[in-house]
Amino acid sequence: MPITEEIVEVTGYEEAAQVLRGEGWSSAGGEASAFLPPNVLLFMDPPDHTRLRRLISPAFTPRSIERLRPRVEAVAGAVLDGLFEESGEADLLADLGYVMPLAVIAELLDVGIEGAEIFGEETPALVRMLEVDPSPEDIEQSMAAANELMMFLVPILTERREHPGDDFISFLLRAEELTIDEVLSTCMLLLAAGHETTANIIGNGALALLRDPAQIPHLHADPARAVEELLRMESPVRFAGRVATMDHDLGGQKIAAGTPVLVRIDAANRDPRRFPDPERLDLSREPVPNLAFGAGHHYCLGAALARLEANVTLPRLFQRFPELSLVNDEPRWRESTTFHGLTELPVRAARGIMVS
Repeated sequence: MPITEEIVEVTGYEEAAQVLRGEGWSSAGGEASAFLPPNVLLFMDPPDHTRLRRLISPAFTPRSIERLRPRVEAVAGAVLDGLFEESGEADLLADLGYVMPLAVIAELLDVGIEGAEIFGEETPALVRMLEVDPSPEDIEQSMAAANELMMFLVPILTERREHPGDDFISFLLRAEELTIDEVLSTCMLLLAAGHETTANIIGNGALALLRDPAQIPHLHADPARAVEELLRMESPVRFAGRVATMDHDLGGQKIAAGTPVLVRIDAANRDPRRFPDPERLDLSREPVPNLAFGAGHHYCLGAALARLEANVTLPRLFQRFPELSLVNDEPRWRESTTFHGLTELPVRAARGIMVS
């Protein structure tokens, strides 16, 4: 199907939801899909997407993820224990935001310390291929990281097929309809998308609370509600790309088949037609479904896991370090067309104020 040169940005909530939930839109193709392993859910359409998601999704249901809460709580406790061990300052993004999902994914895949270290080294480059318009350098570094990760994971998949355990890889391999390539692709997607988005949720959420500490009591009173508001205000992903496979009418605008569309998740989540006073952070706000994790066929498979990690980590952070403060009033945001996240988040903890 020919692709038109015009790219349409969709910023309204209802129009964005129409694209994400409706028929006649494709997620296949794009720069990144040519360099990732085959069968990556992010770049598949029904019916192939439907078949693969049906086989994988039982591992990611809210009930399945809730069973991981004790493990996530243990990881959060260990990470917070070491946060200010060496000095009174720390980088919440590097030392907490990225460490939490990395440790949880390493446990899920049961790859030990070696695996966690490899994941930590390679995933920052891997996610560069998920940019809306990746540069040649992005693609080169992402391909190199993908090759390193596949070289590490393939022997593990082969061994788990022969000797399954109680881990995510073994769970996937028990589904006889899934191929080794599909299991590998799912693990790679978990590393690329799951690691980055969860780190951004924790980092963005912590920054929002440090800037508006009056909201912290609401976080402690109802973490789940608070995290939903943080997701709405500081969505970890900026855009979702689609291509029209048929003619559409979006809020009166005609979209011809073949037109690429960028759904502005950040703008849609601040649409005043959907959210009253949308620029105001209010962690006591009555939750209204937002699009931070997308919608429809491609609703984020790891949404429940990311929410659990944020629900566990953020309240414990501010309970453990109630006098936490920013080192820089204006932390730097990373340059990314896809992700909404910081480059770093330096903070300090007042001595003698820490509680357990």
